[in-house]
Amino acid sequence: MKKKLLLIVFTAASLFLAASGVDAADETVVQPARKAGGFDRTRPNNFTETMKKLGRYLLLYIPNRVVDATDIITMDFSMGGAFAAEVQATRYFQLGGSYGETYFLAKDYARQYGTGHKATKRFGFFFMEKDVTFVDATSGTVNEYVIDFPQFSTADYHLDAFRDNDVDFWKIGCRVGWFLGIGVGIHPVEIADFITGIFWLDFLGDDF
Repeated sequence: MKKKLLLIVFTAASLFLAASGVDAADETVVQPARKAGGFDRTRPNNFTETMKKLGRYLLLYIPNRVVDATDIITMDFSMGGAFAAEVQATRYFQLGGSYGETYFLAKDYARQYGTGHKATKRFGFFFMEKDVTFVDATSGTVNEYVIDFPQFSTADYHLDAFRDNDVDFWKIGCRVGWFLGIGVGIHPVEIADFITGIFWLDFLGDDF
């Protein structure tokens, strides 16, 4: 009697598991394979994207070249208790310095436009310099930065202010002032960017 009962239970369990397997198989959805030459709307169209980029570049070609040209020369005006008399043909060939605190209005390197506060104590002699400069309370696109280089030694291109394009290490320019001041700069890297831009190469990666 016990053997018959166990056989009945085993048979019923087997039928239940078999039925469950069939139901699970029925619920599986098989995705049809995409036929060769078919059209898949979810895939990106490289040709369309390329044409969009080309159209944008052509549309903005003239505006980008004009802005690149204006990037070559920068200028700032300052007012405050500071004295400045310096010239430089890059930081490797400079003479003079600045001392004091000023508030300034600038069209500066790397498209920095706006105002700010500067406290500086710097002096350069050919490729040697010492520079402690703090720029803060800025507006517009002017960057805040710090140059803390108090020892008189060789100009260092690897300072953060140069690497982050806050200040142009390669600038050719001058600064003069006493309470009222003016600074002017020409930027060789911006000249290179303008020339290469004519031939569709964005040297500094700053095109719109």
